[in-house]
Amino acid sequence: MFDDVVAGCIRIELIAQKDLNPDHELEVVGYTNLANSVLGGFLGVHDVSDTALVDRLGGKDRLTGFVYAAVVLISILAGASFMELVPTFLLGGLLIYVGLEFLIDWLWKARDELPLSDYVVVVLILIVIILSDILQGVTFGFFVAIILFVINYSQLSVIKIETNGSDHASNVDRDLETRELLNKEGHRILILVLQGFIFFGTADKLISAIRSRIMDVEGNHFDFLVLDFNNVSQLDTSAIVTFSKLAQLSDRIGFHIVISGADEKSIKRLVKHGFFTFGEQLWERNYKAQLVTAVDWCERRILTSLNRSDEEKNLELEDVLRRIAYQESDAALLSKFFEIEPRRAGEYLFKEGDKGESLYFVGAGVVIVVLNLPNKSENILRKFTAGAILGEMAIYTGENRTASVRTETPSVLFRLDKDKLEEMGKLFPASTAAAHTYIVRVLSERLGRANRNLSRYV
Repeated sequence: MFDDVVAGCIRIELIAQKDLNPDHELEVVGYTNLANSVLGGFLGVHDVSDTALVDRLGGKDRLTGFVYAAVVLISILAGASFMELVPTFLLGGLLIYVGLEFLIDWLWKARDELPLSDYVVVVLILIVIILSDILQGVTFGFFVAIILFVINYSQLSVIKIETNGSDHASNVDRDLETRELLNKEGHRILILVLQGFIFFGTADKLISAIRSRIMDVEGNHFDFLVLDFNNVSQLDTSAIVTFSKLAQLSDRIGFHIVISGADEKSIKRLVKHGFFTFGEQLWERNYKAQLVTAVDWCERRILTSLNRSDEEKNLELEDVLRRIAYQESDAALLSKFFEIEPRRAGEYLFKEGDKGESLYFVGAGVVIVVLNLPNKSENILRKFTAGAILGEMAIYTGENRTASVRTETPSVLFRLDKDKLEEMGKLFPASTAAAHTYIVRVLSERLGRANRNLSRYV
């Protein structure tokens, strides 16, 4: 009843070109139906067809409604004999007028307003109504509209964004050299952000698109396929079967698949159809909760294949200083400006709003950047592993910390305070300039990656 009233209000608004108050209309319908129930009448809602007729005849005020109600009441009290007083030619002319008006609107004027497919459906509905009756015409139109919707929807690309590991990296910051290596090897990670309702039509197009990427001899072959389901509303059964074909393709051609952001129901159905391998085969098919963690899984596998795994990397202070010093002999001399800080898991280096007076190099362990949300939960923005630098922006801008940073695992940090950096600049200007250059390279790499990723969304 509620939906009928609201839908009726919307259609009447379009006919009368006037805004209605849904709350008022619902209230009136409620009182009217209460009165009908007391008098033994039927439930009722807005009559769109009668409203359209009255509007076309020029009835714009309340008097029209009162006259309409009076005629109905007289007909009830006087019986059918009252209707014999109305001239037949008047009723016939009225029906012809209304019918011609609708035919002109839907068959003549609509030819320029509706898409060709919709206009053909309107003509076919009219033909069915003429040959049969109105109910069959409406039913026919309903099924044709469903078929057209399926056809048109299947033409939409299920791939919202296509990118790779160079442009859309994980949220894990590693040392600059490793990050640059991953940017170089990023073509090995193909990332497809999917969208919409995936059924047999769109799923088959997805498989075809992936197959075309594999056959693209001019492009670089990918070893990892990441499918992000965060914008996918639902998978139907035919799509699940199609993904089983994708699993066979990954085994035959040779690439890993990682699905991220899918809902629990879709994951269970994929598990039931044997899609995931969970490390049981050479070419794995895994699931990660977020896109960034899925990409991180791929990055770690790439580093392992290049014998550059950073899982348990431990750096000494001099290892870090040799990367930023102008000459290697300065590395030992620069160490006196740094503080070595062993930290337990869960300790905060600084919190959001603190004054930024230090930057940190990660020697060992994992450090995370967390943002506290209004509902007292927190969001992990980034992770830093051995060799990464953090907290450097506040040194240059002088602003307070914009997020909190704490250790996720037992870690070792090398802290450089702002005043120590200034003192180091006076005593070792060349190495200090080299350190600034290194930091600028880190910032440039992050900015370049962010720009490349943003360009995919524009």
